[in-house]
Amino acid sequence: MEKPFWEATYQDKSVSTFSKGPTSDVNAFAHILENPSLVLDVGCGEGRDAIHLANKNHIVEAFDLSEAGIKKAMSLADNTNLKIKFWSQDLADFEFQKEYDVILSHGVLHLPEKKYRDKFISEAQKHTKVGGYHFIDVFTNRLPATPDNAPFTKSLFNVGELLEKYSGWEIIYHLEKTFNDEHPGGIKHKHAKEQIIAKKK
Repeated sequence: MEKPFWEATYQDKSVSTFSKGPTSDVNAFAHILENPSLVLDVGCGEGRDAIHLANKNHIVEAFDLSEAGIKKAMSLADNTNLKIKFWSQDLADFEFQKEYDVILSHGVLHLPEKKYRDKFISEAQKHTKVGGYHFIDVFTNRLPATPDNAPFTKSLFNVGELLEKYSGWEIIYHLEKTFNDEHPGGIKHKHAKEQIIAKKK
């Protein structure tokens, strides 16, 4: 099987695979986090959210399946003298060793098989401190996976499924939409996504 498109752009330091700077939700809501917070960024890619939050004095740990992504993230962090714990890890094999104030996962949880992503969400919720936050962004089945992403997309969420999983949490922000996306090299996609920021009661 060919590798996903992002593996090529992760190896190119002159481009940003998923746009430069933090994701829109992290950028807009980072001010609600206690400072410093202990943050886990799951599927961090090139580290754009991890680097943004470390710049705001948070303590950040971040992992991604892609070794190229982690290598690029480490290089970008080094360029700004930020100390972030980056490592390569399959989400399906991750085991929590501590509790976090904030857990992020953007554009990742629809990639593993359903049993792994559901287990991860459950364990992440258990290992979040009361008053802590989850910033979660997933693709939904309102649209099918794009042909190039389909081999790597094992469990698109049903519309509303993410909200159901956080029924006991306070929902700070919720968005469900379709959108057009473009990546380096002229790669264009149309996706459907659901996004929440939830606070543990």
